[in-house]
Amino acid sequence: MKKTRWGMSWVGAGLTVLLWGCGAGKTAPATKPVVPEAVPASQASDGAKPETGSVTAPIQKVADDSALAAVRQTLSAIERGDLAKAYEFLPPGYQSDVDGLVHEFASKMDAEVWTRLFGTLRKTVAVLRAKKAFILELDLFANRPEYESLRKHWDEAVSLLDAFVTSSAGDLESLQQASAKSLLPGDAARVVQHLDAIGLGVGADLARQFADIKVEQIKATGDEHVLSFQGPRDERPTEIAYVKHDGRWLPKTLVAQWSAGIEADRAWLAKLPDQIKVAKPRVLEALTQADGLLDQLLAAKNRDEFQQAVGPAILSLALAWPRMQQLAQQSASGKNEQPPVTIFVNRELSASEQTKMIESVLKPLHATGTDYTLLANDGKTTCRLTKVADVASLRESLAKHFGLQPDGVSFDQESSQLKVELER
Repeated sequence: MKKTRWGMSWVGAGLTVLLWGCGAGKTAPATKPVVPEAVPASQASDGAKPETGSVTAPIQKVADDSALAAVRQTLSAIERGDLAKAYEFLPPGYQSDVDGLVHEFASKMDAEVWTRLFGTLRKTVAVLRAKKAFILELDLFANRPEYESLRKHWDEAVSLLDAFVTSSAGDLESLQQASAKSLLPGDAARVVQHLDAIGLGVGADLARQFADIKVEQIKATGDEHVLSFQGPRDERPTEIAYVKHDGRWLPKTLVAQWSAGIEADRAWLAKLPDQIKVAKPRVLEALTQADGLLDQLLAAKNRDEFQQAVGPAILSLALAWPRMQQLAQQSASGKNEQPPVTIFVNRELSASEQTKMIESVLKPLHATGTDYTLLANDGKTTCRLTKVADVASLRESLAKHFGLQPDGVSFDQESSQLKVELER
């Protein structure tokens, strides 16, 4: 299983590994029968009789204390939207481990960055609600059949985002005391309905997956049960071995990998403060820029004012996106090599000047794997570069291109910004 650190791998993957065993299941032969001796006679389905060496059991009756019963109960809870109940598949010790990760993340995350991030998200919700009519009149959405469902269910989509940004996840002090179980949606069924209503093809898909998964017991010994899983889209069932640990039936591979996975997450969390310290100036700069743009959108009194503000806003946010994506990737991997760099020119370059800059400075960088976004407006020109291996060489290249002395281009290491001072 690929671990995504930003998603707190063992938290986010919990319910999935219960069912699919961290991807460690094996595909069963298409015609493999249920082993007769695997199902005691007292547990066999009414009317189920062996035929040509196989047992067919439309609904297997099994002991309450079996892996099959535990998995079916969890699937039922997920289908009802009761994620808190489904989360109980984890034994108390494992739940404590996950709680510890949540608390450690909350204690190590920078409070200013976290608070600012959620503040920006709340302001985004305010724009989406207050300026709904203006947004849906934009060319991006107007008269586009593929967005009709989103237009129709705009309020549900905004409600989903609002539920997240107003939850206890936005308060680090609360997170330091919270249990992971308490962070699960209280009404997950409503969330799924909203996703379905929005038309993202997610809600209904989730509901079908959990409602239509066929789970059968292949064999059972005293300390190990083997189950087969088959979803409506699966050509063949997948077999997963379960063992009992601390009173809970769990995928055998999960039990084997749990301690190592928790320790790996703790090792990542130990590095988090240093990673945030490096990224903080750029993250706060991006959030400040986003807040300013959102304020402009909120202040728009009519359609024309909104459209005038939203053009630069979309372009500016597009500029910020590669940078934020790069920061997320660096934080997830624990690496900070070749950081993103911003080139700031103190005047607005003309179209021909931008073309010349692209040809002589940016295209050679792009050939080495660096992506860039160039924007000239409001009396200045800004260029975002996703990564720069040699800032000194780029500085020299800029000075040469603009006919400046070396000190005509300065570099601020803290903000990773190259400043080009031109005569206005």
